[in-house]
Amino acid sequence: MVERHLELAQRVASQVDDAPDLERLAEVPLNVVCFRFRPPGLPEAELDELNRRLGAMVLDDGRVYFGTTEYAGKVAFRPAIVNWRTTEKDVDLIVEVVRELGAKLLATAPGR
Repeated sequence: MVERHLELAQRVASQVDDAPDLERLAEVPLNVVCFRFRPPGLPEAELDELNRRLGAMVLDDGRVYFGTTEYAGKVAFRPAIVNWRTTEKDVDLIVEVVRELGAKLLATAPGR
């Protein structure tokens, strides 16, 4: 089970690395993936608030569940793969949902 969780976390990390609007903030030696939404062209000064708001949207949405944290002074997400029933399909939703809701948040932001 532990090995499967580690593999699932690596799967999420790989998807984060492949997404043009996500940024992984740390290595993934165990089962936690630390990343943030970072759309191209958005100033660094706006990213923390954007990710706070996006974190709240993720929880309200309910398809995936993980909290925010602060890593190296940056607001980030930290999904941890720990449930024995978690599948590849489940973890694939992490990046899908963050990107979908992030795009929705950007589309409704004033001045965008």
